[in-house]
Amino acid sequence: MEILIPFVLLGALFIGGGYLIHRFGSGQSKAPPLHVSEDDGWATIATTPAPLPFRLTVISVIFATGLALLIGINMVIHSASPFTALITAFIVWIGSGILIRKTWQSYHDSRRKVVHQPLSVSSQGIRLGSTLIPPDRIDAITRHNGQDGRVVVVAGRGMAAGVGQMAAGTLALLTQISHTVEVEHDGKSTVLAGGLTDAQAHAVSKEITRRLPSFG
Repeated sequence: MEILIPFVLLGALFIGGGYLIHRFGSGQSKAPPLHVSEDDGWATIATTPAPLPFRLTVISVIFATGLALLIGINMVIHSASPFTALITAFIVWIGSGILIRKTWQSYHDSRRKVVHQPLSVSSQGIRLGSTLIPPDRIDAITRHNGQDGRVVVVAGRGMAAGVGQMAAGTLALLTQISHTVEVEHDGKSTVLAGGLTDAQAHAVSKEITRRLPSFG
């Protein structure tokens, strides 16, 4: 049984490290998908972007593991003690894993058009951050998908085929959580909320239209 202890500890460290990479790398909020609060005639609509597919955390862990192994092996080759190499590799693994996962999050939040400004609605119009759009300047409230128009490889030879299939599968998952709610006004379109599921987008658009004159 004693021979299994190192493997159990290694497994526990791997699982714990993976959790830290996901927890701090994704920055996933525990807030509800949609929260509406009323104040002085204005309804503030707060949305929590849908979480990205867990496979992005898995990919981050794989990349970070490769980097940590390279650094650890290089340290041992250059006469560092195994313990020092192990601790350094573990720190590099956690740090690089979180950084890679954060990079994925930032990139896809941009693609999903996630909005970080507060959204408020009343009979006076729509207020996004410090911008107020009066009802008479609003042409329509629309829903879109931030992944529309994306092109990925879905077939190929060897590694290209595997990568293409994985990309296609990931895109399908991302499409489900990339819905946006937008307002058309003054000859342009402004994103009010993004990175949403279809249900979230439906609820947000409903909350907006029922509070605007001639839209409800």
